[in-house]
Amino acid sequence: MTMVAPLQAEIGGSTRLFAIIGHPIAQVKSPQTFNPRIAAAGLDAVLVPIHVVPEKFDDTVRGLKAIANLDGIVITVPYKARILPFIDQVLPMAEAVGAANAMRREPDGRWSGDMFDGVGLMRGLREQGEDPRGRRVMLLGAGGAGSAVAVALAQAGAAAVTIHDVDAVKTQALVDRVKRAYPACDARAGAPDLDSHDTLINATPTGMAEGDPLPVSIERLRPEMLVVDIIMKPEVTAFLSAARQRGCKALPGKTMLEGQGVELMKFFHVEGRP
Repeated sequence: MTMVAPLQAEIGGSTRLFAIIGHPIAQVKSPQTFNPRIAAAGLDAVLVPIHVVPEKFDDTVRGLKAIANLDGIVITVPYKARILPFIDQVLPMAEAVGAANAMRREPDGRWSGDMFDGVGLMRGLREQGEDPRGRRVMLLGAGGAGSAVAVALAQAGAAAVTIHDVDAVKTQALVDRVKRAYPACDARAGAPDLDSHDTLINATPTGMAEGDPLPVSIERLRPEMLVVDIIMKPEVTAFLSAARQRGCKALPGKTMLEGQGVELMKFFHVEGRP
């Protein structure tokens, strides 16, 4: 067992709880990001990982919602869409994406939920000096994370988002959702095309496993292009390493994680507490 220094001086009967649920759960980095923020805010609370197996998902979520000192739940793969029926008020970004990755208990006992993957990445990009507004983005992946990123890019004022995924039906459905929510953004499905885009984002899991191929050929990458890979582990994927070798600014998954941490703490009413 790995020993680490405690984040709080003491966890007691008054400690408020936040949970992050997923399957698997060992890979999550959120506790390392959120718990220092919670401690710095002076809040007697802790975020803990909870492994929820698919066949017990419904029962587990109902049980978590019934815990009186549990104030919020962070949702990771594969449950971001499956969680929606358990949310009393689905907020606009989650509604546009069709998935949520956080829900909080409101004062009246109801639960509201929203999606922060995409807005977290937008915040992270801005903090790195890369404003999404006006960009022409080639986005790889139309899954849960890709959907959140696509909608957030359009919301942030991206000029165009071209989406590529092996599932053509899923890709077109995402394109249609982005167009309905943000018609000013030129959203379309298309094969990877680096010549007419200034930003390349990998929102697929390709690169997580050792020996994975690159998610797209990088032969036409230009040094002035911005490249982002939202994979958390490894921190520097083969894709990012190859992009940097070609002179590109290449940002890792922690860009999204850190930006999302700020947005989630605001959502949970934790950031800035005395």
